[in-house]
Amino acid sequence: MPTKRSVAAVGARAVGGLVGAGIVAAVVGSLAFVQWPVFERIPAATTVIPVPSEQMRVCPGPLLSLADDSSQAQAAASIGEATAAVAATEPGTGATVITPDTSRLDAPDNTLGGPDSAPLLARIPSAPGTTVAPLVAGSQSQEAATESLAGFAATACGEASSDSWLVGGSTDIGRTSLVLLSNPTTVVATVALSVYGETGLVDSPGSTGILVQPNSQRIISLAGLAPNLKSPVVHVTSQGGQVLASLQQSVIRGIQPGGVDLLGATNGPALVQNIAGLIVTAPGSPSPAGEADELQDGATSVRILATGSTTATVQIGVVAESAKSSGLSIEVQVQPGIATEVPLRDLAVGAYAVQLNSDQPIVTAATASVAGASGKDFAWFAASAPLRGEFLVTAAAGPSPTLHLVNTGSADEVLTVALESGVETTVNLLAGQAQATPLSTTGTVFVSGGTQTVASVGYSGAGQLASFAIQPAGPSAAPIAVYLR
Repeated sequence: MPTKRSVAAVGARAVGGLVGAGIVAAVVGSLAFVQWPVFERIPAATTVIPVPSEQMRVCPGPLLSLADDSSQAQAAASIGEATAAVAATEPGTGATVITPDTSRLDAPDNTLGGPDSAPLLARIPSAPGTTVAPLVAGSQSQEAATESLAGFAATACGEASSDSWLVGGSTDIGRTSLVLLSNPTTVVATVALSVYGETGLVDSPGSTGILVQPNSQRIISLAGLAPNLKSPVVHVTSQGGQVLASLQQSVIRGIQPGGVDLLGATNGPALVQNIAGLIVTAPGSPSPAGEADELQDGATSVRILATGSTTATVQIGVVAESAKSSGLSIEVQVQPGIATEVPLRDLAVGAYAVQLNSDQPIVTAATASVAGASGKDFAWFAASAPLRGEFLVTAAAGPSPTLHLVNTGSADEVLTVALESGVETTVNLLAGQAQATPLSTTGTVFVSGGTQTVASVGYSGAGQLASFAIQPAGPSAAPIAVYLR
């Protein structure tokens, strides 16, 4: 039984504990109202502006044919040589035009590969101490006339990338499509090809892990990955080294060659896509009344792929370069992941600018054909992003080379087109307007004054048709904050 003394001791301790707790609470509560000193140390850092690296452009090389050797059905062999034109502005001098250094890539998949039948690489260094990269441009052209390959093809010499889209080609009966992967870097590129068609993404064994050695080109038959496709779209991605992706398509109609084209990458997925200089050489057939809207062989059309997971509502607007021709406006629904061909009917002979506005990201390109006494040909017209500021154009040799310009902005612009000969032309482009400027001779064209200009170079002659888009250069490295320790 506890004694009175022990009870008193316990009570005293309890009271002491309560008093102590009250003191602590009071102290802590008062600290909440005390302004504590703040110690802040800003880490030491410096901003580094990278010097623009060496600029490189790759021309994909001559046209190719398959199965010349029956024992090697997928072997490719070059036909003749492509004519290339490359130019650049001298580093640090503005518009002074010079010729870049050039070399050849290896082409181990080309069974007739020689010194002049390989992809061309153009290089131009940046000036020491400058933060502005020089302008570089290039293109190549070639005419073929064999029993299996005939027509005229032209394409831009492009910049290697780790992500690009090829909209065009076909692996249907009588069609041959080759994917050309050119690696101008010093690192092995591991490439994957995702092929979409009219039924969606194609399961393509062998489409991943494609190795492209440094300074070399691989040639891939698209039919070997995705046969019997009428409307392929190829998404090219690479790890390690970067590649220039191109696609060659040729057509056989019956036993007669029906044209050839060599197309470069189109603009990446976006809500707004612009195509400059779509050339229509024959009156379009009227829309069939009460019949299925089937796309005729060689008809003018636009191919669209919605790259997301949602159906895209796409507004297609076609504007003529000449006031004598009327345009066109169409609204279509494009299912995600399914390559869709939309015919552009009722167009008169002439050149047009095409703008596609979508509520979902899309990639696109248009196609048209030509027929003449010398045969038939066709061309693909890629979409391109607006060129913000000065740019160079080089037009390789071909029939009636023409520079097509489109003002995609909301304000009028005045552009200056300076030929290498020194002759200057002023082009007044109203908002949304398209115009053409003939390029009488091959050479370099310096264009300035625009901020929202989309441009392409087109070729059109008797039985010959080709085009290539002027794509903006890849982004330069942004300033980097370096933190010191």
